[in-house]
Amino acid sequence: MKAATTPRTEKKFEIKMPDFPPILKRQTKIVATLGPASNSFEMLCKLAKTGVNVFRLNFSHAKPDYSNMIPVIEDIKKMQAELKGTMFCPSILADLQGPKFRTGELEDHKPVELKKGEIIKLVTGEKQKVGNAKVLTTGTPDAHVCVRTLQAGQRVMLNDGAVVLKVTKRLSKEELECEVIVGGLVGERKGINTPELEVPLPALTAKDKKDVKFICEQGIADFVALSFVQRAQDVIDLKELMTKHIPEEELAESGLPKIVCKIEKPQAIDNIDAIMEETDGIMVARGDLGVECSLQKLPSYQKLLIRKANAARKSVITATQMLESMTKNAAPTRAEVSDVANACFDGTDAVMLSGESAVGKYPEETVAMMAEICIEAEASARDFQRMYKRNTNIAPVTDGKMRFRYAVAQSAVTAAKITEAQAIIFFCMSYDMACHISKLRPMCPIIIVTFSRKIYQLVAVLYGCTAVLIDEEGDYKDSDGFLSAIEAAILKVTGDSLADQTAVFCAHRCPYASLHNTVRMARFGSATQKQKVLTSRRGSIVGLVKPETTSPKASGENKPLDFVTEEKEEA
Repeated sequence: MKAATTPRTEKKFEIKMPDFPPILKRQTKIVATLGPASNSFEMLCKLAKTGVNVFRLNFSHAKPDYSNMIPVIEDIKKMQAELKGTMFCPSILADLQGPKFRTGELEDHKPVELKKGEIIKLVTGEKQKVGNAKVLTTGTPDAHVCVRTLQAGQRVMLNDGAVVLKVTKRLSKEELECEVIVGGLVGERKGINTPELEVPLPALTAKDKKDVKFICEQGIADFVALSFVQRAQDVIDLKELMTKHIPEEELAESGLPKIVCKIEKPQAIDNIDAIMEETDGIMVARGDLGVECSLQKLPSYQKLLIRKANAARKSVITATQMLESMTKNAAPTRAEVSDVANACFDGTDAVMLSGESAVGKYPEETVAMMAEICIEAEASARDFQRMYKRNTNIAPVTDGKMRFRYAVAQSAVTAAKITEAQAIIFFCMSYDMACHISKLRPMCPIIIVTFSRKIYQLVAVLYGCTAVLIDEEGDYKDSDGFLSAIEAAILKVTGDSLADQTAVFCAHRCPYASLHNTVRMARFGSATQKQKVLTSRRGSIVGLVKPETTSPKASGENKPLDFVTEEKEEA
């Protein structure tokens, strides 16, 4: 007889986390589109405190004189001034319209019904201004170009793909004959999509160029989203345009706004590697992408794009219809909850609300719901990672001059894992470095400490990162004073949640030589305690730390570091 065996019980791993404020518990960021339901000063403050990290300004709806944008921008600046130094200071993403392909006018301004199998004409609005059930016209200059370049056999999707036409032959330069493949109602100003056609148009239209000029002159945007990107040259064109409109002093100090390429055409997926090299981040724009590509491919495209962005150390936002039903209802559907959670499992940096926050009845409740879904999804992902020892460090090792500085971030993440640290405190002056440590996906929050207001705003889109701004002109005296000031600044935004917890501190391009390119582990608050003892005793600390053998001045600790030498070593 075989001896009875006791069933194996699977060990449940639990991550011991301090009682962080809700916004620090959540690693995935939230982007919210502003509109009539959310652009008042009161609602901006509510959304920021509920959990919005980035506000999206949709320039598709900007009036020619920007009279509807300027008041919102002023309110955002007022809100940022009031919330400065807190965790509730969202950055701004300006979303450009891009080329728009829409149907033209119809007789009596009434929708027409197209039936499957019918033969109709598609003509440019320049040839015929008003259409009917037998002739559809184009209503924008960009759509005119589509008609002139479409070939027989290519599809034309109308009204977000609800109606599908197939080009059967060209009748003239301005006129096509089409067969109705999928019938339905078509109204005025409805969208036109051409999946098989690489539109011979730049991503920047005349309106976009005007909007970019306004955005740069106002200095309002931390990020600029470029719509309908098809090739890497589209990104280069936007960089060159922004460079023309930003003053040289500001450009030298802060650089360009970060570019987010909206991936919504098959051609962008075909050219994604080249686009990724030029852009600072991408948006998985599932609305137009779902029309241009078959809907069945959308989930796999989402995973592909998120994986590629993470491997390239670029930010990635997942967007469109994430909690669509909350535009009208106080609760989401089960499928929507799963959609948001799966974007978190895929590794997205941020999830985005569109109509839900712009025109919905429950903008504040929608943000709160999205935040709660993210927190639960992240907790499950951490448990899964620890239980099955899955490696989430998906950013590949980089050769060349970057390997030296990235080793600092990698070491900090490894140290945090071994010591089960409750936070990584990272002093840096580089967005790329913040992005890199975010992509390593440590299990604890990352607190980015910086002198730069620009970096402070930019990390709002990065997974797991919360920024703390400190004064570059502060009287820190030495490295211990500097660390003590960092602890005090962090306590202001996190409360006592980190008190006496294990934390990993790392620094790159730190003004103190003894901290530059270092990783150290300590109990949070130890630097402050040391400073207090030093102040009272004015001597070394017995039993707490080893006395320094040389003074900070003698060791050159207060002198600016020669970073040029380091760059030569890295090269």
